[in-house]
Amino acid sequence: MTHIKRINAPKSWPIERKVTTFVTKPLPGTHKLEEGMALGVIIREILKLAKTKRHIKFILNNKNILVDNKVRKEYGFSVGIMDSISILPLDKHYRVMYDKRGKLELLEIHKNEINYKICKVIGKKILKKSKIQLNLYGGKNLIVDKNIYNVRDSIIINNDKIVNYLKFEKGALIYLIGGKHVGCKGILVDFKKSNGLSDDIVLFKINDNLYETIADYAYVLEK
Repeated sequence: MTHIKRINAPKSWPIERKVTTFVTKPLPGTHKLEEGMALGVIIREILKLAKTKRHIKFILNNKNILVDNKVRKEYGFSVGIMDSISILPLDKHYRVMYDKRGKLELLEIHKNEINYKICKVIGKKILKKSKIQLNLYGGKNLIVDKNIYNVRDSIIINNDKIVNYLKFEKGALIYLIGGKHVGCKGILVDFKKSNGLSDDIVLFKINDNLYETIADYAYVLEK
C-alpha cells in the first residue's frame, strides 16, 4: 500500500495536514487522485468511525461498508465523486460530492438512493456487432445496444443497468466538478464548441447570474 505526504495531498482532500507525515494513497483504476480518497482514510478522517488502521480493517473485513451498494474490504479502495457509501451497522448512507471550496464531502442520502447512480459519459467506442462501449466518469465502462447516448450526457444506472438518461442540452441542471464554481449547480444556457485546441465552453445560470466554464466541468443531474 503506497502513501503520500499529507502536506502534498490534493487540496480536494478534507484532511488535517500536520497530524502525521503520511496518508494512504488510493489504489489506481477508478478515480483520479484529486477526485477520490482511500476508503480507509474516509472512514477515519471524515466519518471518524475508527482511530486506528487495525480497527478500520476490522470494520471492512466484517462487510460493514458498501460502496455503490457493493461490499468493499480494501483499505485503499478509491471512493470519489458520485459514489455512495453505506455504513450498515448505523444505517447511514452518503454520496460523495464537492463542497463549494472544491473539497470532497459526504452528503447524507436516503437508503433507496444507493441503488441509483448518475454517471457522466466521457467517451464512447463502436465495437463489433454494432455494440457501443460507453466510458463513464469514475472508470466504469458499459456495453449498450443503442447508439443514443452522447459524450457529456449522463445516464442513471441501477446494478450496472441503464434505467434513464439525461441529455447534455439547454435547460439541463448541471453540477460543476471543476473550475471557479466547483460544487455549484446551475442551468445550462448555451454551449460553445471551440475551434482548434481550446476547450469547449458552456454558459450556465445561477440565480439569474450568467457564468461560463469549460464544458468538461459540467455534469448533467436533471433534465
